[in-house]
Amino acid sequence: MSQKYDKDFKIQTVRMIQEQGKPVAQVARELGVSDNTLYRWISEFKQDPVNAFRGSGNLKMEEKTFLDMQKRIRQLEMENEIPKKSDAHLRKRPELIFSFIHKHRSMYPVSEMCRILNVSRSGYYQWTRRKESERKKRRAQLKQQISRIFLESRRLYGSPKIAQVLRQQGERVSEKTVTRIMQELGLKSRTVRKYKATTNSRHNLPVHDNVLNQQFTAQAPNQVWMADITYVPTDEGWLYVASIMDLYTRKIVGWYADERMTKELVLQALDQAYSRQRPKGKVLHHSDRGSQYASHEYQQRLLKYGMKGSMSRKGNCYDNACIESFHSVLKKELVYLEKFKTRKEAQSKIFEYIEFFYNRKRVHSAIGYLTPTQCEQMYDCVA
Repeated sequence: MSQKYDKDFKIQTVRMIQEQGKPVAQVARELGVSDNTLYRWISEFKQDPVNAFRGSGNLKMEEKTFLDMQKRIRQLEMENEIPKKSDAHLRKRPELIFSFIHKHRSMYPVSEMCRILNVSRSGYYQWTRRKESERKKRRAQLKQQISRIFLESRRLYGSPKIAQVLRQQGERVSEKTVTRIMQELGLKSRTVRKYKATTNSRHNLPVHDNVLNQQFTAQAPNQVWMADITYVPTDEGWLYVASIMDLYTRKIVGWYADERMTKELVLQALDQAYSRQRPKGKVLHHSDRGSQYASHEYQQRLLKYGMKGSMSRKGNCYDNACIESFHSVLKKELVYLEKFKTRKEAQSKIFEYIEFFYNRKRVHSAIGYLTPTQCEQMYDCVA
């Protein structure tokens, strides 16, 4: 599937570079486009902010080649304590005895510990002077890798995700080892408890049957889309966010934020998703029974795009669990860690989180600890 960037995406990217001062080269790497492409977007926006980016435009051939190269590299990469305080255990492993002595040398005389544990002082001092063992070197390397992955995840990943990322990079490591090293380094995920919100479904508009019926699986991208609305607090008031997720890739294919929770909010998200993905088959569109999704305008748009409607049962939050889970993650990993002064600031941060981190960098357990973009690209390679 050839990647397309719509007008809104380009404008938001340029504004983020201008307002946050992010280096163009860094943004280009994160998006998987060339520096020249971003410089062209910036130049076009500066010349005419109102009429910039007419038409969507595909990635250039050299950028597609670069993405293909990244896919192949990732596939090759994926293919290709203090000792127990027991004399009986220690005496089986001389290196553990020396380690025990070294750790407790400020509490007891070295000579006495060597005598009691039946090892020579010369052997202990020789042990202290020898080169760092391969095990220690590996542990030091793991510490560096874990720290890097943790920081790249915005200090959000816990040991399960970091262990999976390390395995994808060819490291044989257990989750327990990662947990211990993270504790040693003082690395702790900064996510907070999730938030639960409900949607008002008290209306007389027609609703669809629950076709999805909690079957949260798809065989390909653009088979099942799930839609929902959440809200974000700012000092100016609420910012409402409508999102659409592809069930197969867990990618947020469309989203829109506004100060009012209206049918226009969800229509903008749907239009963006259809414009970006251009699904060829019939998409099953699942949402709750909110009046925005049940509105005549929204239902007409589904018909226009050739989509089949499906709605959750009344009062059953589990029927739309995947997209609600995304909004929970959005709040745990961004909203509750920030304090937004304005709606514009919140919208900019949400754009950066979804487009730069969630879709392109954040691994997802439901898709084999790939990112949504990787999952989509791998399907395209096989299909």
